[in-house]
Amino acid sequence: MGSRMRTIFYNERRLRAGWRLLIFAGMIWLVYMAAQTVTRRGGPSGGIPTYAGYSLPVLLALGEMIPFLIVLLFSWIMSRIEHRAVGDYGLPLRRQAWGRFWSGYLFWGFVPLSILLLTMRALHVFSFGELAIRGQQILVWGVLWLFVFLMVGFLEEFLFRGYALHTLADGIGFWPAAILMATVFARAHMGNGGETKLGIVATAFFALFAAATLRRTGDLWLAVGAHSGWDWAQSFFYGVPDSGLKTPGHLLNPQLSTTAPAWLSGGSVGPEGSVLTLILWAAMFVVFLLVYRKKQKPALFMTTAAEAPAQRA
Repeated sequence: MGSRMRTIFYNERRLRAGWRLLIFAGMIWLVYMAAQTVTRRGGPSGGIPTYAGYSLPVLLALGEMIPFLIVLLFSWIMSRIEHRAVGDYGLPLRRQAWGRFWSGYLFWGFVPLSILLLTMRALHVFSFGELAIRGQQILVWGVLWLFVFLMVGFLEEFLFRGYALHTLADGIGFWPAAILMATVFARAHMGNGGETKLGIVATAFFALFAAATLRRTGDLWLAVGAHSGWDWAQSFFYGVPDSGLKTPGHLLNPQLSTTAPAWLSGGSVGPEGSVLTLILWAAMFVVFLLVYRKKQKPALFMTTAAEAPAQRA
């Protein structure tokens, strides 16, 4: 009986992946339910709060940073249980981390969005408009929103492609786990009031791209950079809606066509609601795998026993 019970909970190496993932998800769920209780007592919420001045991005940054630190804490707890370093789950502190982050920020975040908007401009469904702010405000708002979306990138990438993906991949293999987590990631974005079905599908494609960067680089730094760079360029630099929401203090006052079909222009959702974004993120996934044909370093997540001998990509 004891041997059978041990087989249920343990494999030949350690506690089975499903139980470890259940422990981690349970901690996340408890914090989520506590936050929901506090939110309900505090009254209705949704969208971007209408705080005046610079306090809005500060509060939004805290609203992303605190959950990230909680997820990091829970990942550390799991690392103690598994006798591993917490950096093994995607964010190791090593020399090339920030170089990889800024590469993602510029070349896989800011530049792709710029190409997308230039394409939409050529199709006459978008115009960049004029400056909305000037002088010192550009620097202040730019830095504040940079920090906000840095926190967004850290939270969303580490939550969906950190410990959870690492452990799920240990149980079912990397790509099945990546597809499942991309589905969960897209489902979580359905809570954004301005999203559309097309935008949700595109979000899943971005999640697969982010998973590809983890698989080929061994960490999440490039994915965090791409995520942050895209969001900063979208919400601050170009000032386009993100899931139907526009942030104050954006650099430009762009215009989306009101006569073009929403599937092309993105409509009130913004560029992420356009079929062009879906195509772009799918192309980024393929291009990244072609450019990064070989892992620069062994992936830090654990592969399944079946994958380990072959180390297939």
